[in-house]
Amino acid sequence: MIDRLQTSTPAFLHHLHISSENPAALATFYRTQFNLEQIDKTEDRHVLLGGARSVIISKGSPASLSCAGFAMRNSDDVSALRRKISAEGLSPLDAENPLYQPGAFEVFDPQGRRVSFGVPRHLRSTDPAPARLQHTVFQTTELEQVVRFYTERIGFTISDEVVDEDGTIMVVFMRSDDEHHSMAFFRGSRNEWDHHCYETNEWNDIRDWGDKFAKQRIPIFFGPGRHGPGNNLFFMVTDPDGNRLEFSAELQLVEPQTLPGVWPHGEYTLNSWGRAWIRS
Repeated sequence: MIDRLQTSTPAFLHHLHISSENPAALATFYRTQFNLEQIDKTEDRHVLLGGARSVIISKGSPASLSCAGFAMRNSDDVSALRRKISAEGLSPLDAENPLYQPGAFEVFDPQGRRVSFGVPRHLRSTDPAPARLQHTVFQTTELEQVVRFYTERIGFTISDEVVDEDGTIMVVFMRSDDEHHSMAFFRGSRNEWDHHCYETNEWNDIRDWGDKFAKQRIPIFFGPGRHGPGNNLFFMVTDPDGNRLEFSAELQLVEPQTLPGVWPHGEYTLNSWGRAWIRS
């Protein structure tokens, strides 16, 4: 993955920092479901690592994302992005993070979401149950302002937009490498974390993850289906805090300089196989 990065901000989603009222219980869920190793632990913080996914879980408000952590190729890329962001009038902060090498930084978007950028401290390992952390999605009341921040100031690229009948943009999918999206925003009535997604290798992996959750009586609440934007197969479940997890396969790769696509807002766009979960 790291050799295919093609946008002006060559990065991929590397880890999530999730807050929880009961971080120990949530850490147990992610450690067990994703075969993760706990590499650091305090009373209120758990750092989990394994395969192509990592997560930090700490004490805080439930069902919220404290930070989305992006990985870059090398320290030169990190420094270049930090200079770009500083030139834009922002104030990047040093990121003290056990999953990054020294030199990582973080910045806040216009609505206070925290994103970080750095070089991974640990190499990704072979995973017998493929599920690479791939993207995260939010709902926002200020879609245009947020999208301008990530495209103009950070350097993400718009892959697709979903547009309502009156021309209002409802969803924007943005990429930071050659995969269709590493971040997306839905226009809605709330500012909240929507879901995070794990990319598998093929349809049979979707089946296997579905079977694994079924044996534990963890039901699918959306899917299986196929998204229009991204063209990926998917289903979604929830963790003990109610955070939504998506499992995906066949996510579209986008060539450099490809113009953004435009999709009509409706169920078929969000799930061409059937009923969709429409945000409000």
